[in-house]
Amino acid sequence: MKKIRVIIAILLLFSLLTVCACRSENSGGDVTEESVTETESETVYEQPSSDAPLPSETQSSEVTESVSETEIVSETEAPAPETTAAPETTTLPPETTTAAPDQPTGTDYSSYSKEDIVKYLSDAVNRTKAFTGNVTVHHKESFTSTVTNVTPGGALVTQAVNFVKDLVLKPTEEDYSFSGGKAVTSEGETTQLLLPKAAPFTLTSDGVANATISDQNGLIHVVLTLAPEEVNSLSEVPKYNSSSIGYLDIANAFSIINVQEVNIKYPGSVIDAYVRADGYVKSVTYTIKLDAFSKASAMGITGTANFNGDQVEVWNINWQ
Repeated sequence: MKKIRVIIAILLLFSLLTVCACRSENSGGDVTEESVTETESETVYEQPSSDAPLPSETQSSEVTESVSETEIVSETEAPAPETTAAPETTTLPPETTTAAPDQPTGTDYSSYSKEDIVKYLSDAVNRTKAFTGNVTVHHKESFTSTVTNVTPGGALVTQAVNFVKDLVLKPTEEDYSFSGGKAVTSEGETTQLLLPKAAPFTLTSDGVANATISDQNGLIHVVLTLAPEEVNSLSEVPKYNSSSIGYLDIANAFSIINVQEVNIKYPGSVIDAYVRADGYVKSVTYTIKLDAFSKASAMGITGTANFNGDQVEVWNINWQ
């Protein structure tokens, strides 16, 4: 999930801006709105250029290179199970000829337990991931977030960080063309159908706080709310999010900034899916909720900040 890794850039950005603010204070002057405005302006107009340095010079560019390598990944890089592979055809088998295993039309879902619902969605996602024919996906991604409690620097630096963040985190929308079970995005990333991006869906019922299933106009509507999770190190992996959507992988993100403390909470990610009667996913909306805290240092200066937001990713599969 492309937008999530930008969180790292934002957290690093507040640290760099904080360093700038502290250097101004150490030189005998107070941090003023004018100095912050200048920082905003330089960041806004310099960031889009691939060869122009950020206000923090080479330090910022090295951080950005490191951040760009970071991405949402699954806990493993295993391909979708071969045993569930759909027929290698160029189009999906018609709904009237292929039914999802053990899920005939008209099933009474009212008796389904949480375990039944999770298994149903797991089967549908992995069946879809295994499809090797040609298919297109309309993909949308957006992020809403807020950076708070930036110290040192206070309200003015916080305002600057949020201003730049909102310029970076723009919604995206594009079509993916899948063949052989894979597609290449506009950013050059290779992805499978649906999430996790490079692994099968392995979520189990212990990772789900709430699950619902219903028949809506011929499509099976499944909504899973994941159990809350929390990680407290750069290498720790959230078990439930990594097995069903993805997670914020920041283990190798920091080469210049020294992260002294990190806390990332996933208070309840949501998977909202519609499955066809033949067991293939028609559409799914993933919402990852994040509440993060970071303490980092650079050039002998230490800064902290909080970050919270919602990452929303929509996959609408255009079966032929």
